[in-house]
Amino acid sequence: MNWKRALSLCVLVICSTTMTTVAVAEEVDELDESEITYHQVGEDETLGLIALQYRVGIAELKGWNQLDSIDVEPGMELIVKSDEEIDDGPSEPLPVVHIVRSGDTFEGIARQYGVRISQVRSWNSNVNPRRLQIGQQVRLHIPGANGDSISWGRANGGQLYNGVAMEDGPGLRVRNQARAYGTQRVVNMLSAAGADLKARWPDAPELVVGSLSLRRGGALRPHRSHQSGRDVDITYYHRGNVELPDFRDMSAETFDAVKNWHFFKTLIDTGEVQFIFVDYELQRVLHEYALSIGYTEEDLTEYLQYPRGRRVPEGVIRHARGHRNHFHIRFTCGPKDQNCR
Repeated sequence: MNWKRALSLCVLVICSTTMTTVAVAEEVDELDESEITYHQVGEDETLGLIALQYRVGIAELKGWNQLDSIDVEPGMELIVKSDEEIDDGPSEPLPVVHIVRSGDTFEGIARQYGVRISQVRSWNSNVNPRRLQIGQQVRLHIPGANGDSISWGRANGGQLYNGVAMEDGPGLRVRNQARAYGTQRVVNMLSAAGADLKARWPDAPELVVGSLSLRRGGALRPHRSHQSGRDVDITYYHRGNVELPDFRDMSAETFDAVKNWHFFKTLIDTGEVQFIFVDYELQRVLHEYALSIGYTEEDLTEYLQYPRGRRVPEGVIRHARGHRNHFHIRFTCGPKDQNCR
């Protein structure tokens, strides 16, 4: 090779390396050093598992570390930005004053701010909703007015404030984004669990994510729950890495116990899953598989309702009618959620 060309190539490599280093340095400089944790990737860790550990999003973790994929190697050092507010508890609903305009009604104001009509009435007991005057003040107390993503109320009678849309990602495909809003915490955990399994089984099919909640929560037909951003319906893994276009009934022969068990257990072990609804016969397949890899009957009492009977209210994984073609996760109330139960 001509020595001038070789020198030019060396210069290009050095410049390229320097530019990459500078780009990473600039991104790190944007973060407060007190908010940064340096995590060394362990032997059995994936990017998804690390995201779950720190309760951050996969996209954020990739961005902080200039990663083009979810692939990481043992020994790599990753930058993680901590969320210092995660343990601060729920913020108080912030007061908001709405100035009445022509055509305003309590119903319309409630819809605009994502609250209930009954709440608007209780906050404005001295205001006659039938005699609103232009320029009159209507006071509201809005959860999440500071930007926090909040699940409010019950799963079957709640609201969602600052809902975050679930997006396609490693291992997951969203069926209808308009019906796939959750709290930021829930979306982060689902994305991380999907990425974790995809890293371990690169040939695994994408799971189809069905309903979470509407952008502001509330009734989502035909479901009774799915109202507060903490519920999600997802297809099962099919044996043989069969890609399912949508929800399909499973049997003992088609149900992939290995991957389904890993996905469930990964999320349950975070301590932030209240229930996973799985058909009782499919629980039997999970039970047999878990015993075959070394779990004891006593170990499994925490995880599975089976074999105690489909009406026994024990175990995180429980039977519910209609869950042979998908499973349903209900996450616990998060530290920022309000009136949550």
